[in-house]
Parts: sequence; structure tokens; C-alpha cells
Amino acid sequence: MGFENLKQDFPKMPKEIQTMIRKEVEKQLITEQAKTKNRKTVRRMLAASLAAVMLCGVTVFAGVNLYRMQLQKTGEHGVSVEIEQSEEAAAQTGSESAVIPNVRMEAGWLPEGMVRTEQGKYSYESALYQGGVSMTFYRMDTGDDKFEVQHGDVLSSEEFTAGKYQGVYLEYPDLFEDDITFNQRIYVAYTDMHYVMEMYAASDVSKEDALKIAENVKLIPVDDTDHEDFVVAQDWSLYQDSADTRPEGEGCETVTSVAAAEMSNTHKPGDIFPIGDQGLTAKVADVKISNDLSLLDAAWTDAELKEETDESGSLRPATIQYLKTGGTDDLSREISSREIPQKLVYVTVEYQNTGSEDMTDVLFFGGLARIREAGGQMQIIQEETPADNEAWDLAVNHGLSAFHEMIYYDVHGGERGNNYIECIPSGETVTVHMAWIVTEEELSMLYLNLDPSGGSYEFSESALKTGYVDIRQ
Repeated sequence: MGFENLKQDFPKMPKEIQTMIRKEVEKQLITEQAKTKNRKTVRRMLAASLAAVMLCGVTVFAGVNLYRMQLQKTGEHGVSVEIEQSEEAAAQTGSESAVIPNVRMEAGWLPEGMVRTEQGKYSYESALYQGGVSMTFYRMDTGDDKFEVQHGDVLSSEEFTAGKYQGVYLEYPDLFEDDITFNQRIYVAYTDMHYVMEMYAASDVSKEDALKIAENVKLIPVDDTDHEDFVVAQDWSLYQDSADTRPEGEGCETVTSVAAAEMSNTHKPGDIFPIGDQGLTAKVADVKISNDLSLLDAAWTDAELKEETDESGSLRPATIQYLKTGGTDDLSREISSREIPQKLVYVTVEYQNTGSEDMTDVLFFGGLARIREAGGQMQIIQEETPADNEAWDLAVNHGLSAFHEMIYYDVHGGERGNNYIECIPSGETVTVHMAWIVTEEELSMLYLNLDPSGGSYEFSESALKTGYVDIRQ
């Protein structure tokens, strides 16, 4: 069960995004939730990359010789990437509307060993789904000169030419030397076709290779929108609406705190409770805590999961890195780090069909929320937060204990052989074993969410109705 397959098994679980950095990267890099990189890599991408602040505008007209993408410094380590309109273009603005064609993308050059993993995403065969480059495109329906993004924490930046097009290269601090992180960003303006490419490049791609990849990306007008390389681009106006014009918090707020009374439907191990309203019930029959992976079926134990163990087979400690994130006048830096023991949580769940009809393709899911009571409120703890006098503002867990959904389960079904029970005959029970890795400190606040809609980073009406299972140790 590869972690790239785990990523296909589950949709991306929403997590409280505390900074613009993580909001933007999540939006751009996880556009197809069921196909992106493994969760360990995604978590580090979110911690290592920066956000673009989008600005709105109107008017439509553009051409290669009439517009130029360029850099403007904003502070010691901030830049603004924008497309400048020439005097000639300004004189013609409003005289005609640009036709934005449908296009397909062609990657004209890739480094040796790099392969396509999906449309616009490429990684090395030796590190599939863990690095490489990821491209997204914008249709400049508001006018090419309305493109402007602002970045902080920029270590280095430069303008470059990609054939007849202009581009910009940005590099960010790489604070995770042992991991692959997306610490490079490239923009290219295709102003004759009114598209802008935003390319994320990982630390396993050299600057020279990243630039060469970008320089050889071609956009080719097509009539066939069913072409496998057809570019599904976002209109700049819609992107700006979602990023800037929506009232703060609207449509993106996550509920991480509820009154204790709202969790009155909490269960204990051994309790039987309904899952949905079709006659399916669940019971947590057993909970085990282990220092190693011996409880898992070796046939379904992922290689990356095994990397969490030492020579004796015991789980390695997780490294927690405390960072001060940068801005326009400073760079991100490490403040401190520490190690904390990790534990395997192994749960036995019994699903019973109490209905009169057989059930097929029954989806199951286990999210392990960290919940703590404070002042009559039940609060989901997503990550460490600094005290008022702390110098750091972001804690990054480099262990798999940062991943709150199942890292293991031993029943597989459905078309992709993932988290489905193929059949539960009427009146019968199917037993599923699930496992997670947590830090030792988290054992005292573990609540299991078996609601099939998932969720371990926020409270949902569905999860509260189903009821969490208190498995605190």
C-alpha cells in the first residue's frame, strides 16, 4: 500500500490554514485531490512554500511585444511579479477584446529520469510523487497587465527569457535539508495567448534544470478539449474573486472548537453505534499501543512507513522543527528543534449490517483527531502553537505522526482496492484493523472519527452526529 496510493484513497482532509503561505500552496498544488503526492511530502511543501497575494483589475488586450513580465523589489526579501503594459498597448486598450484560445501543453524538455505523473506534474522515477515540478495556468481574462503577485521570504530572484516570452524565477530558503521541498517558483507570461504559467519546482530539481523545463513549455491552440494535454486553466478574475474579494473567512473557515455539550454523543470502546442511516453499525472492539510495527500485516506495510523504524524495528522519534517564517524584510529561519517518541495506535473496528439487504462497496474511514477540553470547549489540536513570548511561529512535524488519517488498514475493496468493504451480508459483521502513528504526547487526547465523510482537523455536523470514540490513553 504505497503512500501515493493512500493519497488516491482519501480526499485531502481540511486543516486549519494559519498563514497565507499554506492556503495558497494547498490551493495550487493539491488541485486534484485523489492524485497528488504522498501526504508526507505535501505536509512539507505546505511548510516550505510561500503565498502569492493576488490583486484585481479590468480590461482585456495583450500581445507578446506589448507586455513584459518583470520583478519589482518590495523590501529586503520581498518581490512583486507583474506584467507591465507598454505605451503602445495602453493606446490600444479597449480597441479590441482578446480571444483566449483553448490550449494544450507540451513539455519540450525534461531532465533524464523525470517522468509525467499527471497533467502538468512531473517527478523523477526514483522519487515518484515526491518532488519534480508542478505547473498550473491562469487565463488572463481581465487583461495581461492585471497579473500581479507578491511574495516574501525570497532568497533570490531574477528575470529570464523563455524563447519569445518573459519569465521570473524565485527561490526560497530550504530549511529541510533531508527532505524534498518545493522551494522554487517560476512564472512565464504567454501574452500572445493570454496565459500565465506558475511552476513549482522542488529541491531535487536544480535551478538550471527548472529554468530549462520552463523555457521549453509550449502552449498550442487546440479545438479538441478532450486532448490528454488540454490545459484546464483558471480564469484570473475567478481566482481573484476567491482569493481577495470574498469577505475574510467566508467559505474557508474550519470549525476547530465546539461546546462540550456538542460532543455528548461520544462513544467508548465496546459501544455499538450507527454509521449513517442504512443499517450499518460500528464498534471499536480493541485498541492497542505499540512501539513498533509488529501488529501490522507485513504484506500491507508501506516502505515509507518502514522508514519510520530503526534497525531494531522500533519507531524512530519524530523531529519537531520550530521556525520563524519570513516576510518582505526577513527570511524564514529555524529557531530550535526537538525529538519526541512516536507510537503506533492499532484499532480493531467491527462493522455490522443490521439491515435486511446485503451491503456492497461499503466505504470506511478512520480519522484520529487530537481533542482537548479547555473552559467548557472541546478544541481540536492540529499542531503546536507558540506562547506569546516564543520566537517561532510555525512548528513542523517531520514524522508520520503529523498525518491524522489512517496510514494502514487491512481490508481493501472497490475499483481501486482501497478503503471499501466489498460486501457485508445482512446480519453479518466484517472486522477491519486500522493504524496511525502519533506522538507520545498525543496519547492523552485521541478521539477516533469513523464517520465515512472523514475529517480529523475540524468538527463537522456529520462527525458530531455519528459521534467520536474516546480512545485516550
